[in-house]
Amino acid sequence: MPEYDMLFYLVFLSQVLLISFYLPKKVLSRLRYIVETYPPSKYPRLYPVSIERVKKTQRLYRIINFMVLLAGFGLLFIGLYSPSEQMLNWDTTIVLTIYMVFQYSPLLIAATSGFTYFNLKRKTDSQTTRKAELRPRRLFDFVSPAMIGLAAFVYVAFACFVHYISQFEFPWFGGYWNIVGVTVLNLLFAGIIFRQLYGKKKDPYQAHEDRRRQIELTVKSLVFVSIAATIFIAISVTLNTFDLRHFNPVAMCLYFQVLALISFREFRIDNINFEVYRGEPLVA
Repeated sequence: MPEYDMLFYLVFLSQVLLISFYLPKKVLSRLRYIVETYPPSKYPRLYPVSIERVKKTQRLYRIINFMVLLAGFGLLFIGLYSPSEQMLNWDTTIVLTIYMVFQYSPLLIAATSGFTYFNLKRKTDSQTTRKAELRPRRLFDFVSPAMIGLAAFVYVAFACFVHYISQFEFPWFGGYWNIVGVTVLNLLFAGIIFRQLYGKKKDPYQAHEDRRRQIELTVKSLVFVSIAATIFIAISVTLNTFDLRHFNPVAMCLYFQVLALISFREFRIDNINFEVYRGEPLVA
């Protein structure tokens, strides 16, 4: 087996363990901590659904991740012992992309459940008064100009890089469509950031400080993802240019893991003010 194949399988193994074992274990651990530390009897505003339904969702999340974990081990076994140089006799990049979709499916399910969760919170909200922040929210309150400047620099450098590579007229190269794709992706991120800054608060009970921290975390994460995605595409093009495309699966696995680590930042529970979810208002 070529050395780069062994490198790929080691990196893919780390992807399987990180995204389908380690990170889900951390998420479930934090959820259990919340349920045990802030039970429905004392923090009813935190639970617009029954505790049984909460635990059922956690079990579903655990089961799906376990199935995806087993599928990852299966792919490793097939790849290591298959006479073909491709996973499942398919293009390895396609297999990795499909498997990545399955790996992220529990997160998508959790996100969908989150929308339902917040909708139910708004419906059960019994507050008769609303508190609004008097301080306006601006982009640079949550992310430094230097980070935005770095993202802009990476984007412009990528556009120049694509223009340079286009002169060689490689048959496999997508040309300026690469710039279009990155631009659309960044516009999508910009739309999400705009909604985070100026959209309605999802959780009616959430403390203002917690919301500001959440917005900051989301904005910074999306800027990081923008930079990472642009750099990954540039690396992929570079590997193909120098006929090193057999290293593309390694780069892809590393990229998926970076995205997972960035996404995991959204599941932080430190510094959250859970007292706003008590059944009775706090007495000052």
